[in-house]
Amino acid sequence: MSSAVPVEVVCTAGPIPFVAQGRVFEVTMGRYVIDLDQDASTLPAGARAIVSFVGGDSARVIGRVVEVRGNRMVVSQDGVRSRERRTFPRLHGGIPLRYRNMGPGDHDFEVAGYLRGDAGPAERGEWLSPGEFMNFSVTGLKFDPPGPMAVEDLLLVQLGVRGRPDTWRCTARVVAVEAGSEGRASVAVEFEAIPDGAQEALTSLTLQIQDALLD
Repeated sequence: MSSAVPVEVVCTAGPIPFVAQGRVFEVTMGRYVIDLDQDASTLPAGARAIVSFVGGDSARVIGRVVEVRGNRMVVSQDGVRSRERRTFPRLHGGIPLRYRNMGPGDHDFEVAGYLRGDAGPAERGEWLSPGEFMNFSVTGLKFDPPGPMAVEDLLLVQLGVRGRPDTWRCTARVVAVEAGSEGRASVAVEFEAIPDGAQEALTSLTLQIQDALLD
C-alpha cells in the first residue's frame, strides 16, 4: 500500500463496543496494520474487528485482532463483505447535542447543579449545537464546533441519540483541537460524567452499526 488509507474500525469485545477512525499504512498477506485516533490497548487478541475503507466502494474487511500497542492495531483478515457507499456513523442517524463551554477549570458548583437537573446552569450562558453526524463512542465525541474551544475546556452537555425521545445531562472535557478544512476546527471531547442511560443508548447505537456492517 503506497500511502495511508483512511478506515473506520468497529470492535465489540467486552461490555463497551469500540469505534474508531484510523489509517491503514501496511497490508501484508492479509494482515492490516492500522494507526487509530484513540488508544486501543484494552482490546484483547482474537477480538472480532470490522474494517471499513472510507470514501470508496471497497469491501469491508472482517477479521480478528492480532496485536495492539497503544493506538496501533494489527488485524488478520478472515473474509470480506460488500458495502454500501455511506459510512457507518450515518447508518442510523446522528447525535443531537447542545453544549455550554464553561472554559478551563472544574466549575464544581455549576456542574453539580446541572447534573442534579437544576434550571439555573442550564439556562445561563451561550448554548451551541454542532451538526448531528459526528464520530462517537461511549467515552467521547469528535465534532466540528460552531464556536471556539481550547484543550481543557469543560462542557455542560445535553446529549440525545436520534430515534430516542430521551436526553441526558453530561459533562465533557476537550482533549484535542485539530485544524480542519476551510479554516474550521475539529474537537475531541471525553465524557467526565455520563448517566447509565446515555451509555446504554450509545452502546445500542454502536451495536446497530455493527449489525448493519455485517448485513
